[in-house]
Amino acid sequence: MFDAERYREEVLDPARRNGNTPPADLLLRYAIDPGRPPRGDDAFDAHVTAVVKYWQQLGTQRRVYQKIIEALNAAHQKLREGDRLSAEHFLEERKRVVQETGRALDEIVKELAGDPVVAASTLTALAAPLGGAPVEAKLRELLARRRVRVIDELWPLPESPPAKGRAVQRSVRTLGLPLSLHVLGDERPDLSFTLRDGLRVAGRPLTVADFDRVRARVERRKQDDRKTATDDLLTNLSGALRDGSLAQLLLWELTEAVRPAAGLGRVRVVAREATRLGMQREEAEDFALAVLNRGAITPQQRDVAGEIEELLVAGALRAAERLLLSVPAGEGAEVRDRVREAARRVDDLAALAQHELAEGRPEHAAELLTTAVREADDDTDLAGRLRTLAPPPVPAVRAGTAAGDRVTVSWTASPARTGGVSYQVVRTRQRPAGSAGDGTVVGRTDGNELADPGAPAGTDLHYTVFATRSAGVWSPGATAGPVALLPEVTGVSAVADESSVRVTWTARPDATGFTVLREPGGVPVKAGRNGFADEELPPGVEYHYLIRAGYPELSAGVTVTATPQAAPTEVPDLAVEPLPGQDSGRLRLAWTLPASGDVTLRSAAHRPRWGRGVQITQAELTSYGKEVLGRTDPALNRRAALTLPMPAGRIFVTAFSVGGGRVVVGPTVAVTNLAPVTGLQARRVGPAVRLSWTWPEGVALVRVRWWPEDGSPERAEQVDCWLRAYRDDGGLQLTTGIRAVRISVSTVSRDGEGETVGTPVSARVGGSGVPVHYRFTQAGVFRRTTRLELTADQSCPLPDLVVVQSPGRVVPLRADQGTPVARIPAQRLEPGQPLTVEVPVQGARGPYRLGCFVDDHTGGGSDVVLKGIPGSG
Repeated sequence: MFDAERYREEVLDPARRNGNTPPADLLLRYAIDPGRPPRGDDAFDAHVTAVVKYWQQLGTQRRVYQKIIEALNAAHQKLREGDRLSAEHFLEERKRVVQETGRALDEIVKELAGDPVVAASTLTALAAPLGGAPVEAKLRELLARRRVRVIDELWPLPESPPAKGRAVQRSVRTLGLPLSLHVLGDERPDLSFTLRDGLRVAGRPLTVADFDRVRARVERRKQDDRKTATDDLLTNLSGALRDGSLAQLLLWELTEAVRPAAGLGRVRVVAREATRLGMQREEAEDFALAVLNRGAITPQQRDVAGEIEELLVAGALRAAERLLLSVPAGEGAEVRDRVREAARRVDDLAALAQHELAEGRPEHAAELLTTAVREADDDTDLAGRLRTLAPPPVPAVRAGTAAGDRVTVSWTASPARTGGVSYQVVRTRQRPAGSAGDGTVVGRTDGNELADPGAPAGTDLHYTVFATRSAGVWSPGATAGPVALLPEVTGVSAVADESSVRVTWTARPDATGFTVLREPGGVPVKAGRNGFADEELPPGVEYHYLIRAGYPELSAGVTVTATPQAAPTEVPDLAVEPLPGQDSGRLRLAWTLPASGDVTLRSAAHRPRWGRGVQITQAELTSYGKEVLGRTDPALNRRAALTLPMPAGRIFVTAFSVGGGRVVVGPTVAVTNLAPVTGLQARRVGPAVRLSWTWPEGVALVRVRWWPEDGSPERAEQVDCWLRAYRDDGGLQLTTGIRAVRISVSTVSRDGEGETVGTPVSARVGGSGVPVHYRFTQAGVFRRTTRLELTADQSCPLPDLVVVQSPGRVVPLRADQGTPVARIPAQRLEPGQPLTVEVPVQGARGPYRLGCFVDDHTGGGSDVVLKGIPGSG
């Protein structure tokens, strides 16, 4: 169960102290126990919904959590847009975070271990994106083992933010961007820029039109925290561009971003971080040196005014007033005015609320107090006064039965002028509830509907809804009713034989009696608590039974249908009729209709254990194989037929005769059909051949045979290959020698009655090949003509060849590693008769390499082996 208080203390509070950064571990972020995650998609979605709902409540009720809630909402929206709100993604992401954190820790410790000391602020900043306090503690432990001391108090860089700096920083944190400028690249980390000679992005000056294009793209999104933050960021950046301060704003932002890396005191570390954030590498090195020379780790004075601003934004007015006392007289005039103005507004709101109470308008007073509490969330007196005000009652309540076994209560929301209202539903008999505790409490919710699965049947029930803002302070009740619950019997089952019908059901314990009416004829049938037996009925008539439960008032009733039938007789015969001339992929089953009973065909991989003519139960029938379905042909001369797709492998089909609650076993026929493999591919690797193919459905074994191309298939070697071994090895490898061979692959089916081998699929694989030597020569004026010369020591069939050209000095090893510049058609090559071909080399700036390869599109291999020296230019 989700423990909201523990989650707030162990997850949200550390995240808030960590710069309002959501935990990278998604299981931790969504309060999911990795040892016991929610089972099933519905349970997972319900848990995530509950956590997100808690965020909204906390963000509304406690302003101090507003920033972390905004960041969590933005991250949640990003996951939802990427369709990554699933248990599988969370577990995979956690595994990735753990692995990346481990690698990052190893890298960080390796970097830091070169110095005898390191700043604690550096550890905190480095650990923040990796998991915060737990990762920082691990870092301290690892550094202690290497005798590196951690200094907790350092001299941070004394930097003051420019105009719009804080607002830009808040938007950047909400959006999760590395820098504000990355909003131009739709959060892509590869955005590059320079600052030294004026701000240039991707090599060109930045214009207002660049921001307008981003704004047009964002306008198409629905309104949420991310869109609001993006709009604010674009407005501030556009304004800074117009007044010429954008370069300075970005420089301050970048300096703030590399502050943790600057704590290492090494230029290359700071430069690497600046480069990662998008700064051009050479300029990043200059920037890093400037940061370190300007004292990037000098002490930073406490920004009390900034802290007071943060408290006011968080709605902690009283804490801001207390901190204001530490500001020296004559300083902080602006922040003093802000605190005094906020206090005046809160006092005015409290006074107006008191006046509204005196005038008899408590909801107006609650609205005023709610506004005051937003600014002074830490004022316990204001919060206490708000809690004593009950919200208005709900305007209307509705109650009705759902599915016949429960009462559903819904209502119109209270017209409260403030949020945070919840509702309690109370059930009473014969009369409405006088208070929130007067009767049976059905449940409490902040929604507008509750179900009562425990409602008693057969009595007038009243449901009263009370609204509240805090426990113990309730609005007047609003009531629906009376409503009477009259549940139907459940689990109704009817079984008919030759002359009777037996019906059973399950009834609620509070049912007092049952009535049954049979149609046709409207005949009453005597029933007990769990069912009835209707006997001496003529066969072949369909009967309908209306069953009503009494409490003692009768329910609406449920109807069940049954038809008495004569005892079934055995199906006389069953035949298999393949249709090769019409459709070789389909099968026809034909049989003679029995004297009585309905025919059902079932198939299985084995014969039934019962002999022909044996009577079995319906349960035994359904436990054997599966029902055979297909197109039923019209019966002719008491012959029926069924056409269906030809099954794979061997199966047994049995005809059963069913009727009157009985089943009689009929004849069984065997059906055998093996589909062949498809997509057979063979590739020679020296004396070995690698095979791959697509397995037909239902086949788990193939037989592979191979023999020399000039030999007899009767003397072939063979091996059986199982599907599991094929998947484990990624195919099948045969040792065939260097000669050309033919290979056949046949599907195989085995069962207790023998083995069936399907139609083979064949392929030819060429031998290891006759050596063919080649070389590239240059001739003509200024040696600008390139020729390819091919020779062989013995006569051989030369296959199609291709010459490829690749830039640089790397020799192409395959035909796909270069651009084809010449193709040589297949022909015979005789010893002592070189084949010379002119190669039209493409114009190239710089060196290039040439290679000659067999142009094999079939995958059947070649009877030659090319050996030679690649060309160059």
